[in-house]
Amino acid sequence: MMDGSSATPAVAPPRDSLGCSLDRLDDDRTIEGRDLVFHRKRSAAGPPERVATPANGRGYLIGLSLAGGHRRRVFHEHHCAVQDFGDNSIYIRNFADDYKADLSGTFDFTLLEIGQGALDRIADASDAAGVSELRSLAGAHDPVLAGLLGALFATVDGHRERSALFVDQLSVAIGAHVVRQYGNGRGETAAGGRRLSSRCQARIRDLVRDRLDGELTVEELAATCNLSQATFLRAFRETLGSTPYRWLLNQRIEKAKDLLQFTQTPLSEIATTCGFSDQSHFTRAFVQAAGATPRLWRRSRQS
Repeated sequence: MMDGSSATPAVAPPRDSLGCSLDRLDDDRTIEGRDLVFHRKRSAAGPPERVATPANGRGYLIGLSLAGGHRRRVFHEHHCAVQDFGDNSIYIRNFADDYKADLSGTFDFTLLEIGQGALDRIADASDAAGVSELRSLAGAHDPVLAGLLGALFATVDGHRERSALFVDQLSVAIGAHVVRQYGNGRGETAAGGRRLSSRCQARIRDLVRDRLDGELTVEELAATCNLSQATFLRAFRETLGSTPYRWLLNQRIEKAKDLLQFTQTPLSEIATTCGFSDQSHFTRAFVQAAGATPRLWRRSRQS
């Protein structure tokens, strides 16, 4: 017998673009690079659930497990497969295929999305033009990719400060690693021992001097030397013993020291002039490089 009341229909919890319930995630961050989109997703005690994404043209998804204890049962057209993930194990799947899986255990992953057009550009910039697709797999162990993704999502003294150049150089390194390690075809083998010419180094210094207060990309820096981005990054480290981001940061610190010692320019203005996001960011970076705050360093030099 019905009492005349109508039950309120259950509202499905919101889900992200990968099919995960947002209310079950303890950490959910996204970083957008020029050709890659990175995600950090963690659920310490998420109950079992099913995720499903219909076939689409978004390219590829690569997931890297940061901790063991995750299991999923993946359903295919005529069978299913159980996948267990340990530390630094990855999976790669093509968004062009329907995906349905039951997840269980903890969930602690970094993920990156690569569109087909982006894959072509990354392969070209990585001297691996023969790569046109990524092969699907699950369970491979990849500590190199783990280190690169870990650096991307790491905090700096509790603050997440990532300049465009920092994200860009890591994106190039990650993209190059992925296409060479998991791409089809046979890309060119990375050549070692290449160094930047004196003329190329001078061009880079001129470019940095003119853009010290702005953002630079690996593409712009590599273009000054007529090199692919991946080749440029290897040659830069070989020649200058640093990444472009660290080298640029050092140039900004040196410029700041000059202004601190020989002018009375306010700290907030120095921070802007030298390309820091704000005075707080400038102070943290300066302390890390010089061992003293900008104010104390100035006082010791001008006294």
